[in-house]
Amino acid sequence: MKINTPRIDIPKAQPGKAAHAAGSGLGRRRFLVRMAEFAAVAAVSQLFPALPLAKSLALAASDPLAAAQRLLDAGKIEEAAADLRRITAADPRNERAYVLLGRACAQAGNPAQALAAFREALRLNPADTYTRMLADILAQRPVPDVPGQEGRAGEKGGRRSASRLEKAALAEREAFIAGQGRVSPGTGPFRLVIDAGHGGPDTGGVAASGLREKDVTLDLALQAAREIQEADAGVAVFLTRMSDIPLSQAARAACADLYAADLFLSLHAPFVDDAAVSGTFFFSRPKGGEETAVARAVAAFENRLAGAGAGFPRAGHHGLEAALLREDMAGRYAGQGARYAAWLGKSLKAGPFAGKGGVAAADLSLFRAVDAPAVLTAMGFLSNPADAAVLADAARRKELAGTWARAVLEAMDALRGMPPP
Repeated sequence: MKINTPRIDIPKAQPGKAAHAAGSGLGRRRFLVRMAEFAAVAAVSQLFPALPLAKSLALAASDPLAAAQRLLDAGKIEEAAADLRRITAADPRNERAYVLLGRACAQAGNPAQALAAFREALRLNPADTYTRMLADILAQRPVPDVPGQEGRAGEKGGRRSASRLEKAALAEREAFIAGQGRVSPGTGPFRLVIDAGHGGPDTGGVAASGLREKDVTLDLALQAAREIQEADAGVAVFLTRMSDIPLSQAARAACADLYAADLFLSLHAPFVDDAAVSGTFFFSRPKGGEETAVARAVAAFENRLAGAGAGFPRAGHHGLEAALLREDMAGRYAGQGARYAAWLGKSLKAGPFAGKGGVAAADLSLFRAVDAPAVLTAMGFLSNPADAAVLADAARRKELAGTWARAVLEAMDALRGMPPP
């Protein structure tokens, strides 16, 4: 069966942009490698106290997995994958090598090979729930659209037939899967992850008309991704979900790791208590100070739903990586996310909600989970009857997705070459 991967490849990175496009992401990943190497040295030193420090450093540096990780961080995906295949051939029980191989294949645009590597890692260590999430993300299937076959493959009991909005999303999905061109591995494009909020049994907000947030966000994410693809701006775009599947907050955050995101953008259409709240808002991680009333309302709504989903703890080395990143990089992510949110708010000059909305910091649990600069966009509010009417209209959704995508491109073009705050 064909595996559909949540990736869009954008060709022809513009000259001069590749180097600074990889800036923030590569800096973050190089930092991670350094910390991993220091951890290896510490482990070696504890095991062999008499071993001189220089020899400990040499031993850690000679670790073939560390060398493969450095190739991945340098954007040399094919070289890293070749080395990792040699390692797994020589040591078929090397679980960590299979995990790294899976990530290399995913970043090179080979989802079937990535899935096979992750599944081999899971065969060796079935308790690694983090790798299981990555495998589930890569194994996404489209929502069934055949009368009488409404249940997803392997799902007991079935479910309702796909809504018209879901069917439109599937058509968009096929359109951008067939997008022309591919970014060559190692060229260092800016890596953007677009997250369609909610999905599966988590419907998100539901308007008085019955319009569901999970359907709205999927349609907007797919249309915006296609718009960015057609801009041919040297950006590699990935999506957390491409159909109506359930994804926990941890699984969404795992996509930032899997695709080495330089920017993580999450789309929502919340239902808050105040029906007067309207427009497009851009939220980033709080850096201190007081939140606005709208930010508090959105955070309360989204955090409540995020907490209701099944959790997947990160296992083994992944837990160490996540802890290191959160400990030392949270401030940088907050600053970068705030700059993107501010620029997005300034760039969104047209569309159904032009002049309505704003920019704010919000204490969203998703920001604490994602290891990358992140912005959550409220693309209107299903709790507001006028906003809900706009989001229910296919032509207005298309307009909204297009204006948002162009604002994202403008923000990336302006900020991705700047040094981090």
